[in-house]
Amino acid sequence: MMKKSILLLLVFSMVLSAFLMGCSPKEEPTDTPPTDEPGDEPGDEVTGPPSEPMGQIIVGNTTEMSGDWVPYWQNIASEYDIYNFITDYPTVAMTFDGEYLINDTVVASHEVIENEDGSKTYEYTIKDGLVWDDGTPITAKDYVATVLLWSSNVVKEMGAGNTYGQRYVGYKAYGDGEAKEFEGVRLLDDMKFSVTIDAAYLPYYFELGLVSVSPTKISFWTDDTVEVLDDGNGAYFSDNFTKENFEENIDKARSAIPRPSCGPYVLKSFDESTKTAVLEVNDKYVGDHNGQKPLIKTVIYKLVNEETQMDELATGSVDLLLGMASGSEINAGLDLVESGGFNFTKYPRAGYGKLAFVGDFGPTQFVEVRQAIAHLLDRNEFARSFTEGFGSVVNGPYGEALWFYQETKAELNEKLNQYPYSLEKAIELLEEGGWVYDENGNEYESGIRYKKLDDGTLMPLVIQWSSSGNEVSELLTIQLVENPDLAAAGMKIEETVMDFPELVNYLQRNSIEDPKYGVPTYGMFNLASNFNPIYDQSNYYEPGHPWNTSYSTDEKLDELAKAIVLTDPEDREGFKQKFVDFIVRWNELLPELPLYSNIYHDFYNDKLVDYDMNALIRVSDALLYAYVTE
Repeated sequence: MMKKSILLLLVFSMVLSAFLMGCSPKEEPTDTPPTDEPGDEPGDEVTGPPSEPMGQIIVGNTTEMSGDWVPYWQNIASEYDIYNFITDYPTVAMTFDGEYLINDTVVASHEVIENEDGSKTYEYTIKDGLVWDDGTPITAKDYVATVLLWSSNVVKEMGAGNTYGQRYVGYKAYGDGEAKEFEGVRLLDDMKFSVTIDAAYLPYYFELGLVSVSPTKISFWTDDTVEVLDDGNGAYFSDNFTKENFEENIDKARSAIPRPSCGPYVLKSFDESTKTAVLEVNDKYVGDHNGQKPLIKTVIYKLVNEETQMDELATGSVDLLLGMASGSEINAGLDLVESGGFNFTKYPRAGYGKLAFVGDFGPTQFVEVRQAIAHLLDRNEFARSFTEGFGSVVNGPYGEALWFYQETKAELNEKLNQYPYSLEKAIELLEEGGWVYDENGNEYESGIRYKKLDDGTLMPLVIQWSSSGNEVSELLTIQLVENPDLAAAGMKIEETVMDFPELVNYLQRNSIEDPKYGVPTYGMFNLASNFNPIYDQSNYYEPGHPWNTSYSTDEKLDELAKAIVLTDPEDREGFKQKFVDFIVRWNELLPELPLYSNIYHDFYNDKLVDYDMNALIRVSDALLYAYVTE
């Protein structure tokens, strides 16, 4: 999540790698043929998919939308879903199995050039005939505009993450506003452009992901006077592209409807009061990398209440519920399926629920406090209570669906601190960390512990917790906050409940939205992260980076995080070993406390057919291959 992540996961090459850390408050979060699911009975009439888009599907999600439709300020999972419904035509596509490949629907031809300085250039020629939903032709300028806009100092100064082209030659000079041209991005002719990966980021384990670029209609964000130019030294915007000229336009464009679409759907409306978005088929869309076009005419995406969402599914207020994570949700859904008329798809999660700590403010800046909290929460019992058997405890930033975790699980279990429940160990850690005083500076005996800081002041062991007031929050209150051993350890946690967009603003210290968010206020947040197949942690632990929302300053952790992806794509074992090294250090410092990774369940009305969801794709991908029977 940038200073505006995503906990998006999580979450276009840089967006593929770092934005794909989506955030979801409920834990607060192509080639595979459709599979049969429970509820399909022998003898059911099979009519097959329609020849033209028909019907509608109502998708329910407990993640509240704010109406910010691009993942550069806030990367809220539900809004990222909308973004993917209306954004497509990448130069590199991903299959349902997580394989990256050149998108032949978009790319007429491409060339890979290995340069003498160790950098690597991908040169693309875009196919004729691709258009925006209004019929405007899509050209190479639209692809170059994406990298220029979302790498620019203009959006950075507006509080957005500007790291889209961060792995390309010349990024730093361009992103900092020191250079007009972006050296590693070239506009070669009307339908041809190139991007050059900096040698410093090669080898890169997910190399094709670095060179995936989708188009942006720059006139929507600015006006018709801004041009994409290239005089031979790199692409650039015309001189009138400044914050002074276009800050208001860009800010309005974040939530504007109508907005350009190059994806399977067009965003038609958003009801702020009900948090409901309506999408209609984009009749100009020519298909994904397989040429697949949408078969469902209308997608309605709405906020549902965690407590009543199954009732809404049962009564037809929604047709599809995404990512059911808790045991109570899942069991209620399975009961509904058993009653008839409903179906489900389950898949291991590529992510985890967590407590996120702040590492530069209040008690949680001290590792002993974070570790003590870990010992004061019985995570095995928490996972059992929440998932009711549909999940398990993890000890780092990963999820059950990730292949490299599955293949290193045994080694990790041997090397990682499991932080078993222990009041005695929590007290020992706090004493080692200097929490040995009472409020008057005397030796601690009872009540709240205090620590003497370098300036001589006393800090109380009181942690401010930002919560979205969901099922996980309620369980944390019972098993952690109200746990008598927390008080016995000399610690107190105070909860403040807020809506999820506000929680994200506090997490990311987004002073652009309101100066109050820029003031460090909360030391602990409960939310979740999901990953896509590009597991790139490079930005999340770099001191001062806008996506470092744990505000970690540990240089070794940052170095280990960056090292994972700087691996030859053929070196599978090397990639896994670097992953283990990073997780071991992470587990020691505990910038977050993982709570569980679970088996997601999507429940839906059985009028939805061929819905083949998995942890690596988005709901926009799954629905593209599905259809409804009325």
